This record gives sequence, C-alpha cells and structure tokens, in this order.
Amino acid sequence: MARPETPSHGLSLLILAFFLGIAATNQDGPYLDDNSPTKSTADHHDESLLLNSDSLPIFLEEPQDSYVVKNRPAVLKCRAAHALKLYFKCNGAKNVETSKFDFVDPQNGVRIMEAETNVSRDMVEEFFGKDKFKCECYAWSGRGSIKSQSATIDVAYMKKTFEENPMSTRVEMGHQTELRCVPPVGVPPPRIYWLQGAQPLQPDTSVLVSTEGHLLIGEARAQDTNNYTCVAENIAAKRMAPPAEVIVYVNGGWSPWSPWTECRCPGATLSSGKMSTRTCTHPPPSNGGLPCQGLSVRKTKDCITCPQVEPARWSQWSEWSHCNSDCLKTRRRQCILGNGQGRRTCNGKDTQTTSCSSEQCRSMELSRVREANLENTKNDIAIYIGVTVAVFFVSMLSFFLTRMYWKKNRHQSLYNMASNDYHPEFFPEQDKKSLSLQPDLTQTVPPCYEYPYTTPATSVTRSVSEHHYDVPHLTSGSDIQMSPATSSTLESSSGKRSQLSGFTNNSDSTYEVATESVTLPLPAAYAVTPTTSGNYTSATVTHSGAFLNLLESGVSLVVPEGAISRTKKQELFLSILNEDCFRPKLAENLTQLSPVVSCGPNISLNKSVVLRIPHCAELSRNNWSISVLQSDCSDSQWQNAVTLGQETINTSVFCQLDKDAGYLVTDCLSRFVIVGQSTNGMALKRLKLAVFAPKLCFQSSVDYSIRVYVLEDTDSSMETVFGQEKRLGGYLLGEPRSIVFQDGGSNLCLTLDNLSEGWKTKPCSNYQEIPFRHLWQASSNSLHCSFTLESYEISRCLNFKIRVNQKGFEYHQTFDITCKDDSDISISKTSSGKVVPKITIQSETNRNDTKKMIDFGHSPKSAKFKEEVKMTKNLIVTDRGVSTCDDFNFRLSRQLRKQLCQCLDPPTPRGNDWRMLAHALSVDRYINFFATKPSPTDCILDLWEARNRQSNALTELKQIFSDMERFDAVNILDNCLGPNWL
Repeated sequence: MARPETPSHGLSLLILAFFLGIAATNQDGPYLDDNSPTKSTADHHDESLLLNSDSLPIFLEEPQDSYVVKNRPAVLKCRAAHALKLYFKCNGAKNVETSKFDFVDPQNGVRIMEAETNVSRDMVEEFFGKDKFKCECYAWSGRGSIKSQSATIDVAYMKKTFEENPMSTRVEMGHQTELRCVPPVGVPPPRIYWLQGAQPLQPDTSVLVSTEGHLLIGEARAQDTNNYTCVAENIAAKRMAPPAEVIVYVNGGWSPWSPWTECRCPGATLSSGKMSTRTCTHPPPSNGGLPCQGLSVRKTKDCITCPQVEPARWSQWSEWSHCNSDCLKTRRRQCILGNGQGRRTCNGKDTQTTSCSSEQCRSMELSRVREANLENTKNDIAIYIGVTVAVFFVSMLSFFLTRMYWKKNRHQSLYNMASNDYHPEFFPEQDKKSLSLQPDLTQTVPPCYEYPYTTPATSVTRSVSEHHYDVPHLTSGSDIQMSPATSSTLESSSGKRSQLSGFTNNSDSTYEVATESVTLPLPAAYAVTPTTSGNYTSATVTHSGAFLNLLESGVSLVVPEGAISRTKKQELFLSILNEDCFRPKLAENLTQLSPVVSCGPNISLNKSVVLRIPHCAELSRNNWSISVLQSDCSDSQWQNAVTLGQETINTSVFCQLDKDAGYLVTDCLSRFVIVGQSTNGMALKRLKLAVFAPKLCFQSSVDYSIRVYVLEDTDSSMETVFGQEKRLGGYLLGEPRSIVFQDGGSNLCLTLDNLSEGWKTKPCSNYQEIPFRHLWQASSNSLHCSFTLESYEISRCLNFKIRVNQKGFEYHQTFDITCKDDSDISISKTSSGKVVPKITIQSETNRNDTKKMIDFGHSPKSAKFKEEVKMTKNLIVTDRGVSTCDDFNFRLSRQLRKQLCQCLDPPTPRGNDWRMLAHALSVDRYINFFATKPSPTDCILDLWEARNRQSNALTELKQIFSDMERFDAVNILDNCLGPNWL
C-alpha cells in the first residue's frame, strides 16, 4: 500500500494539475491530432470531478451481480475516488466485513480507495426477506456519502432432473424433425448445447439449435443418424440428459425395368412368351424403411409359369429338455417334406441325447434330498403346533379354574356379610380397607325420594324399601386413585353415628331392616366432596390409540395410533381440576381463560397427542396475546409452555386456537391452562352468570338470600358452584347466561329491582359492584355476590329482576324470575325478548346425578347432550360428571394414513403438498412445527382427527384434496374406503 501523502504535498499536486489543465485548454492544434475531435463535455466533467477534491466521492468501479457457487463465496469489488471511507452494506442494515486499501494515482494525484468483500452461502441462505440478497457500496468523505448500484447475490445451483428430456425419434430422409429439451431449473439460467455421439454438435444449414435449446433437423440426411445428448451447464453444475437416438430411414424404390427376355423353365428347350424384371434397389430400404410396393416381374400372357421344386429339409432343433433321473437331456427336430422331383426324405436323426453337467446332476440330487426333508419337517411342525395348542388351552383352562376357586374362597360379598363374620386377620391389608364396615349413620332420612343435602359426608342415602341387589360390590381401594382431600373427608365422617327415627337396628346384617332408611359409605374412589369434585376419566391405552372424553366439559384427549409402543399397555387419565388451589397465581395483566386440565401420567410417547381445552376468549377482534401454561402433575409451579406468535423450532407444544377451544399438540402429559393478556386494553372474555336461591318452603326466617355467581364461560365452570349450592340447599333460578367482559378496569354492576309486594331489600343492598380485578384475576371458581330480601308480610310468591352489566357499557343481561312456594320457578322474558322454557325443580341441585334433578326443558344444549349420551356406548355418570372412555374409531386407517403421508410429505414445486393441506385446514399459523416432525402430514391428520368429529369430515377432506389438485390423494381415499364410503 502506498505511503500516505502529507497535506502540503497533496495540495501542491492539485495546484499543479489545475494549472496544467488551464494550459492544456489554451493550446492550439499542434498538441492535438488533426484527425481526432476535441474532448467531449462529459470527459471534461469527469476529469474536473476527479481533480476537485471538494466534491463528493466518485465511483470508478461499482459492485456487479454475482453468485455463490457451492462453498465458494461471491466476491464484490468497489473502487472510488475522493473517498475517506469505503464499506459494503447488505440488505440495508447489515455491515459486512470489508477489506480495503487505497493509493494515489501518479497521473493526477487523486486518492483512490478500493474495497472488496466476500458473501458466503450461509449469509444468503439465512436471509428471509421478500427481496433477494442485495449489497451496496458506500463511499464517504467530508462532503457527504454516496451509494453504488445494488448488486444481487444468489446461490448458484442447478437441479438434477430435466424439465423435459429429448425423445428418440425416426424420420424419413429429406424430412424435418425436432428434439425438444427443457433444462433443469437453475440459477443462473443454464446454457444448452448438444453432443452428437460423444463430440460437440457442429451446427450447419441442416442441423441447428434454437434459442430455446431445442435441436432442429431441417432436412434429414443419412449421416444424421446418431445419438444426440442435451447438455445444460451453468457456473454451478453440468447436467446431461439421457441420449436420444435419431434414425433416418429410407423407403425402398424400384429400379428401372430390365429388357424383355424369353420365358424358359430350367431344363426345358422351348420358350413361350416374354418377361421383364426390376429390383427394389433404387434406393434399397434401410434402417427399417418400407419395402417397395408392387410386382417385381411383368410377363406376357403366353409366358408359362415354372413349377417351384423344394427339397425335404429339417426344422430347427427344439430347446433342451430338463435333466431326467439318469442325468440326461434331450432335444428333437422334424422333417419338412419337399415337392416336385426333389428329395422326399431327410437324412440324419430327429433326436439328440447328451449328458448333463456334473453341477446340474449334483443340484438335482440335492433338490430331491431337500424336498424329502422339507416334507418331513412340515409333518413334524404340524405335530408340534397341535401339541402346543393343546397344552396352551389346558394351561389357560387350569388357570381360570384356579383363579375362580381362589376368588370364591377369598372374597365375600359385603352385602351378605354380617359384622360378626368379618375377621380382619384373614384378609390382606388392602382388602381390610375396602371391606371394613364404617357406615355413616349421622343423618335420619325420611322415606321419600327428595333427599336434602345436610352434611358434606361422603355417603349415599338410600331407601331400604328398594331392592338390594342393584347395589354394586365395593372394590379394593388400591384399584382406584383417591385424592388426599377425599381421604380426609372420609376420615372425618367415619366417626359420626346415625340415629334411625323410631327404630334401632341390632342385627348383624346391614339390610335386615326393611321399613327404614340406612346410610352406607361410598368407596374411596366415589367419595367426592364439593371441594374436590371434578370431571375424571381413565382408559387403558394400547398401540391402537384411544379417545378420552369428558362429555359435559368439552375436554378430550386424542391418543393417535402408534403413540404407545406396540408391546405396552398404559393406563392414562384425563381430569379437570376445579379446586381453587389448582388455579395459577397470575400477574396483574394476565387472566385465566380455561379450566385447569390434567392428563397423565408423564410417560414417553412415540407420537404427539392432541388435547382439547375450551376457553372463554372472544377472538373476533384479534387483541389477545394467548399463552399456554404447563405444570408437572407432582408440582404446583407453572411455566410458560408456548405464547402464540412467539413459537420457535424448539417449542414443545403447538396450540391451534379455534373460536371456543384450543387444541394442544404435545409430547408431554401434564397440567395445562390457557391464559391471556390484552394487547390494547380492548380484549373481551365471556363470563357465565348463574342465579341460585333456596326454596320458599325452606324459609324458616323472614330473610331470603339470592346468590349471583360470575364465572368463566366454560362447560366445566359450574362444577364447584353446584357442589357449594348443594350444601346450602340452593336451586338454580333459570338457565345460566353469558355476558362479555372487557379489559380496561370497569367493574361489573348488579342491580335487583321490581320486587313483588310483601318483599323488600335491606337498605343499600339492591345495587352491588364486583371490582374489575376480582373478575379479571379471579382466584376462586365460585365468585359471587348476594342479595338479601326481607319479607314484611306473608307472601307465597316472589318476583324480582336482576340486571347485570359492565360499568360504562350498554350491553347487559336481565333475569326476570318468579318464585312460588309450589316449587315452581318460571322466567318471563330475557332482555332480548326471547322466552326461556319453564324450569321445574324436583329436588336439590345435582347436575351430575343420573336422574337429573334439574330439567332444562327443551333447551338445545340439553337436547344435544342427551343425544350424545344416548349414542355413546360406554357412558360413565358419577359424582365427578359424565365421561366416556369407549374405543375410538379413527376415520383414517393406518394403511390409508401411510399412503397419504407418502403422497403429501414430499415437497412439490407448486407447493400443493402438506403445506397447502395445513393452509386449507387453517393450522398453518406456525408451520415450522410440522416441518420438525418425521411426517408433517401425519401430525396434521392427527390434529384433523381431533378437530373434525362431524359425520361429513371425510367428505370435506376429499374436497380439500380436490381443491389442492391432488387427485392422487383423492384416489387413495376412494380406493381404501370403497365407492360407498360417502
């Protein structure tokens, strides 16, 4: 690099150059060529710019478009004058490493800087912008900076497969033909040339290459018969298409007729008539050309025809026969007799016999021995199989008989065992717990079917007037899991004793009294208190997969086929945790949008499962930031599993958020809950309103308490409320309703008015407000407020209205309720004018009872639920709710799914592969999650199975394949499902 010039020396050079320029402009013709013109104005301008150090930098060389070839980076060069700093910037933001050097031009003393940078393949491939990867050169001086033209850098490549290969062809001599060749896709576009044989094709007037790269033969010649190879080449690669053969064929042509000659047969002395001949030699047919058409001989009418004499001859030898037992093989031929005076017989033999080779003889002997051994082995195997099957059946029969004998001797029915017959020392420890009789006799129950709930004891009150044989046998406590809260409830209630009204049972048998009511304890698994109640189901899952569904709550778990190893069986559970202690403690700006769902145990899965969790977020305005929190079942610490819109390829949970529910695709079974944060303070969530009150006939005082519950609007949110009201003796007044609640700090207002005569509210108690923070960050599943009414005269009817709205908003819900002492509660109209059917209450509120104490009339939700209950085979109705654990029939069989994955997993140039399927099913919000799976199509179809359980799901899937123009996938559906699957 040149040594930097001192300022004084550079100034003197500039002054000298300035005066030399003036002198040159004042010179006359002797210093110029008489025949050359003077310098143009542009040249003067450029030179003045170079010499003027006070101007902006001037680019002498700008970067040009370049390519990255394999691992060789693209090199960009830039040169500028009057620049103090020269550097490259790519994509408008990124400063790349630049090597630069400068020197002073000895001709004019101008300082010139040069810069050079390397753009690697990783830099280009890691850029995900809409435009291509571009770089510019920036030159800076004290007067300012300028930018060069943009240089585009691409990764040079060329695919291996030609878009269209040349095809072999046949062409008649003198005609034209074309060999089409469309090169592979490549950057930069590949150059096409042809090889004739192994040498480059030399185009001439008859053979040339078009601008598109096709080979054109204008007039085929004999020397044009050859193999032609299309070659595509660019700076990245060179590809050769399969050679195409061009055959130039010639059709035969007749020669001129020969002179006329006399017709004379061989051996004859006299001639009769004349004849003339011609041959097919002008030209002769070649390369499969057509022979000449017509006669090769012409005769006069008196020309006699000579008879043809054919001698006898042998036919071709037949193929050699197989070696016989003597290790010999034979072949034969036939004698074809001649005519005329030729020989009538053939000389020689018509049969030949020869010995087989030694190897063939040995293989034949081995084959005979092998066949004999195989026959003996088959007979032995049949005997062994018969003996094994017999031993197996005898062993199984003995096992079952022994097991039945042990059960009969060890287990005695609880309902047939008197207390003096129970000897704990003869039973195992687990059976002692399940067979110990600890009846809760603390409650005297009148002989009727209306059982008021008075204590939280986990017992079942039963009228002994019913028959005894429908009571199930109590199972061992070790077979069913029990929560600690349930255990404590049982222990607290076991110490109580019941007094039967007017009768004392002194018998050893539990069911010897037929005129009174007794109370038996429930097994531990069925002992559910209001603080621990919830929905629960479990199933034994195999390799075939399963579907765990909590029917009333809208929570389900799809375990796809193959998630469990083929040789294993796993007991899985699914439950909703409605207890307040399981709710996560959220930050100030977060709110819970779904119930806490627990599934487990946490085992290793081969495939992702799909968990459906309902939520109460209004997604129409797109102003939510939704997150999924995850917690280990053995730990209460919540962690953020995923935030929608912030996923990475390392995210273990994918969340597909629909209008009313979220679908979690995860490899880990644990606790999950959906939370949200308002992005602009305008987010909406749905709240559920429910009004409870006691019966008028239950009132022993003049006060009457009305409770209004405000909960998240999900199907499982009423679980805790029903348990709490069961203890209080309350009843649901009308069907629960929904109201939208907006972020922003406004409280929820509740107003009670339009009281009927004879009733009044306590002073200042007809209007209440629930603070915004108590609802947005609720820590309880039974948040409510109470209105207390006073009766100042005897009244058998109570009418009132409750109006609920958010402060500052017009939207509201109104309950118009009429209560009578005949246990009828009716609702006139809602605020929107819709009539709600009459509600009849027969007993205390117990939503999960199989006899349904509350009848919602003909409400659509109730009718839909009843229809689902009717259609489900294995329905479980307990104090924990309604659930199903029946076998789940996947709509797509394993073979059908495998064919669809093989069809849609490979990427296509048009993009109508698994990516378009994800877009059509609206699950492409973060499509990289599926790209990390071994089979993206398989994971998408698992999510489709969970989201689409309607009867026309397969029809819609077929229509999606048709819209994608993937008719091969449509044919796979039709072929595997049959013609009548629709």
